[in-house]
Amino acid sequence: MSSTFRLPFVTMKLKSREGINMVNTQIKELRVAKGLSQEQLAEAAKVSVRTIQRLEAGQDGSIETLNLVAGALGVSVRDLFEDPQAQANQERISRSDSQLQVQLTNRWQEFKTFKRLYGTIYIIVMLVWGACFPMIHGRWSAVIGMLWVGGWMIMNPLRRWWIVNKIDPKLDTKYPLTASRTDKNHSSK
Repeated sequence: MSSTFRLPFVTMKLKSREGINMVNTQIKELRVAKGLSQEQLAEAAKVSVRTIQRLEAGQDGSIETLNLVAGALGVSVRDLFEDPQAQANQERISRSDSQLQVQLTNRWQEFKTFKRLYGTIYIIVMLVWGACFPMIHGRWSAVIGMLWVGGWMIMNPLRRWWIVNKIDPKLDTKYPLTASRTDKNHSSK
C-alpha cells in the first residue's frame, strides 16, 4: 500500500510497509537521555505506545514511523541506528532523509506565507481602524482608542492560537513526515 503526496512540482510515493531492520537501535537510549517515557515519546511522535515498544524491542519499522520518532527525539533517522546497521540501510535512510527535507522545505514555505499574509491583513485592519479615530467624537473615542491598543496587544496570542488550532493540523496532514518535528515551523537556514 502506498500514499501519494502532491507538492508543487514534486510527487512523492511513500510506501507504508517498506521496513528497516531495527535490531540494535538507539531509540531507547535516546529516549532515556531526553528524559521521556514511552508514552511521552509516542505522543510527541504521533504514534502508538505499542509502536514505540516494538521499535525498542528490535522489531522492524517503516521509514515513515522512523521519521516521526526521529523528529520527536530531535535527531535524524540515521542517528537511530548503531553505525554498522546504518551502513546496511544507508540507501533507505538517505531516501527517507530526502523525503523529509522536501516536506520540511515545503512546509516552511507555506508557513512563512501564512505569517506574511496574517501580518499584512492585521496591519491593514489596524490602520483602517486607526484612520477612523478622527471621525468619532465624544466619549466613544477613548473606548475605541483603548480597543485599538488592545488589538495590537492580542496580535501574538491570536496568531499563536490560529497556528496551533488551524494551520498546524492542516500542514501536519499535508506533510505527515514533519508532524512530530520540533523544527517544523522554523527554517534551520
